[in-house]
Amino acid sequence: MFGIRYRRLGLVVYWALLLLFAGVFLKLAEDVYQHEGFALDRPVLAWLEAQQSPALTILMKGLTRLGSAAILGPLTLLLIVWLGMRKAWREMAFPALSVGGAAFLNLGAKYFFARPRPGLFPQVVPEQDFGFPSGHAMGSAAFFLALFLLCRRSAPGLALWVGGLGLLLTSAVSFSRLYLQVHFPSDVLAGLALGAAWVLGSIRMLRL
Repeated sequence: MFGIRYRRLGLVVYWALLLLFAGVFLKLAEDVYQHEGFALDRPVLAWLEAQQSPALTILMKGLTRLGSAAILGPLTLLLIVWLGMRKAWREMAFPALSVGGAAFLNLGAKYFFARPRPGLFPQVVPEQDFGFPSGHAMGSAAFFLALFLLCRRSAPGLALWVGGLGLLLTSAVSFSRLYLQVHFPSDVLAGLALGAAWVLGSIRMLRL
């Protein structure tokens, strides 16, 4: 009886989160498509530009690399190999679809919306491609959420620690993109929302 109730509650929470993240992304996408962003984009970047310092810039450059494809790609591959060594065949496809699929989805969204990078202040780390949604934020959200969900399934004792660390690192990467003046806040929020929605959707696609 209680098991059935918990499963039903979990399903309700799952769909609520999926719809919430998807709704946030769609709202931000609408604002970008019709109004070129939202009100806090420019004030936030202006405030962050005023906080820049040599030491903080070095830290932010290091943090932003954690969300790059050069880091997340090999980590995802290692996770897939580790799952294969454990013969967790169904789970192997999950990080591949979650992180790899998020990368392709992000690329498609960037070219669809074709939103230029911020030009209010000099970019600390110049970027030339489109900015919406943030690939670093989306990739970090996809990788760490997928890792957390896998831990909940196969190593529940680690799930809380992995989730906390993932949330911290994803937040740090996202903040670094704003500090470095390469994304608007709406770019970052959209990347986080779309990344989370994609991972939750991947669960249903793979029936995990």
